Amino acid sequence: MTSMLSFVLENVPSDWESVSTYNSSYILFDVNVLSREAANIKAMFNSTSLNINTIRRVQNPFQYGRFKLRQEMLNSNSVDTVFHIVHPSDLETALKYTCDYRRYKNSHSSEGENKHPRFYPNVQNAVVNWSSSMINDSCVLVVSKISGNPKTQSDYYVQYVVDFK
Repeated sequence: MTSMLSFVLENVPSDWESVSTYNSSYILFDVNVLSREAANIKAMFNSTSLNINTIRRVQNPFQYGRFKLRQEMLNSNSVDTVFHIVHPSDLETALKYTCDYRRYKNSHSSEGENKHPRFYPNVQNAVVNWSSSMINDSCVLVVSKISGNPKTQSDYYVQYVVDFK
């Protein structure tokens, strides 16, 4: 019988690096700035004055597997790309705990009574709600989210971390 992790690792996105063993819940990979993958991410930020420094792909088969199971359970193929902003000191927490803002030490915005983090539908909305100096000192997470209001942390997973100059 194949383990669930083995099954997920056999069905990850095509741009993921091959990894034989995950010693932690996620691994970050620098995205080649000349790749199509980087061009797709950069295009999301074109309408802003932000200068991207690095783009890192988040490979977390545990979150990804939960997301795919949730998607199947809901019978939903409708997925949105949304954005979540974190302070660099909270990045590890965000990646390890699926953007659980209640664990952040340096949250710049009050998430209120929401059970889920604040997701912006596009980078422009994030920039409008954050000052440019705060954005430049933050990380923007590019997140895949099942369309609609999230019900569980399995409704989204972090795809990329974008840092600025």
